[in-house]
Amino acid sequence: MSFVGEATGVFGLLGKAWNLLRDRLDPARAQAKRLIETFEAYGIARQQIPRILPPELKLPNATFSTPDKLKDKVTPELLDWAADHLAISRSWLDDVDEMPHLLVDHYKSPAGYRNWLANRLEVAPDVARFLSVWKPHGQAIWPDGIGPLCLIYEETSDGLDGSEFNRYWLLSDHWKLDHAPCIENLLVVVAVTRSLGIWVLGSDVPIGLLQQLEAGKKLISEVTKRQRGKWHPEDLIDPLPGEDTEWRQALWKGAQGYLGRDDLTDDKHHVRETETCLPILSSTP
Repeated sequence: MSFVGEATGVFGLLGKAWNLLRDRLDPARAQAKRLIETFEAYGIARQQIPRILPPELKLPNATFSTPDKLKDKVTPELLDWAADHLAISRSWLDDVDEMPHLLVDHYKSPAGYRNWLANRLEVAPDVARFLSVWKPHGQAIWPDGIGPLCLIYEETSDGLDGSEFNRYWLLSDHWKLDHAPCIENLLVVVAVTRSLGIWVLGSDVPIGLLQQLEAGKKLISEVTKRQRGKWHPEDLIDPLPGEDTEWRQALWKGAQGYLGRDDLTDDKHHVRETETCLPILSSTP
């Protein structure tokens, strides 16, 4: 390595160290920086943020150009609105919580998931929506699978200038591929989601990114860009001819136990379809 290259590397490290120290010494600046970077992670450039602010929160474009210009303009009302608009944890924006995403945790409680999803259909009737199931790349939903299993609920609406705007919720809390009850509850959520007319999609994601997501080090919007192979979680409920296994049948039996306890199955042990079942509102992206 040349002297110039070594000097550049040293100055780069010193710059990063200074930025970290400055954020610790100035939490208002750190909060403003997190706000700007989060909007950018959701596809909204800093110069575009003023365009989506409600009238009562309007600020000049230059305000969002740097954290230093924004920090004196940040108010609780601005942060409340941003957290709601992005479906992000308010306390994470305050830098007092490690997890950025809102967690909808109804493990072993199908009725909780169904009620929450049904409520989303009511409060946001005009968006496209689907459930994504993320597993580590190269791992299968199989007895010897290892790694995180993440369930992501996504809503897609119109964004700026013909773009799409996506919001995400995390529907699993450190579920694991090698823990049978987690797989049973995956089947529960897939079944409940299908009964409401919502598409279910499966994707492979590098295991390191899933671990960072669960640790609060990555946003879902960042991880979506690294999805790889596709698969079909619904096959775990309705397997293709000749591809059923005793292991899958045992998992489905366990899932039916949870569904039955919450009175969400009929006499044939299939998810109950309501007479007013809503149409599918999304398509595969």
